[in-house]
Amino acid sequence: MNRALRAATMGALLLTPVVLTACSAGQVNQTSSQDRDKVGPSAEVGDLQLRAVTIAHPCEAGDEEAAAYQQGDSPELVLSIANGSREDDTLTGITGDAFDGVYVGEVPDETSPTTSAAPTTSAAPSTPAESTETPGTTETPSGSEAPATSAAPTTAAPTTSAAATPSSRLDVPITAGAVTNIGLRQYEEGRPCEPEVSEDSTRLFLADLSVDEPLTASQTVTVTLTFANAGDVTVQALVAGPGGELPRGEAFDFHGEEGAESGNEQDTEAE
Repeated sequence: MNRALRAATMGALLLTPVVLTACSAGQVNQTSSQDRDKVGPSAEVGDLQLRAVTIAHPCEAGDEEAAAYQQGDSPELVLSIANGSREDDTLTGITGDAFDGVYVGEVPDETSPTTSAAPTTSAAPSTPAESTETPGTTETPSGSEAPATSAAPTTAAPTTSAAATPSSRLDVPITAGAVTNIGLRQYEEGRPCEPEVSEDSTRLFLADLSVDEPLTASQTVTVTLTFANAGDVTVQALVAGPGGELPRGEAFDFHGEEGAESGNEQDTEAE
């Protein structure tokens, strides 16, 4: 009896690790397909892999104290696109419900109009040909009419062009077998809001945000990217934090006045 009980106990102990292992794996291994990208959302479409799909921190707009994007702002989109195909592709468009198209290169300054080319002037006034005189004579040259001059120079009035408008159509090449960086930036120590953006990197800005509440770090904007060959892919672009520690102001002392008053009372009681 004891021998049978001992055999049953040993069998149960030997089977326990197998049962636990099977439970951890299950019929659907959910953790095997998860992409633990800690720097930003990612997505795949066709042979393209989108990595670190983020929106630059609000302080990069020129104000170190800015902590959120407001209605009408145009934040910069930052991501990397790896093309595992042998054929080039093209990013042809970016759309979304929370913005009105895309600016390429930079956000236009609508307050500074552009002017036409420098004013043009007419040719210099013409003069008659010089006459020849024979020494010792007093003959006057022929053609006694006064030299004719051209009309006064005219200046073309500068024209103001219409403000640049955003567009959902793009033409960004995605090279085969390479990584295309959009808005690639590097941060220097002590300058979390002044990144160095690579000159070879295309810059795209989501035009005129439409948000009900301020958009802060860790919140997302839904963007749909369209590629000529790979097709469409929708991803949540994450508003990134600053590229380093922001300068902190003086902390507010909530107990300063109360502490001073209580100190005075204690001094009075001591006297």
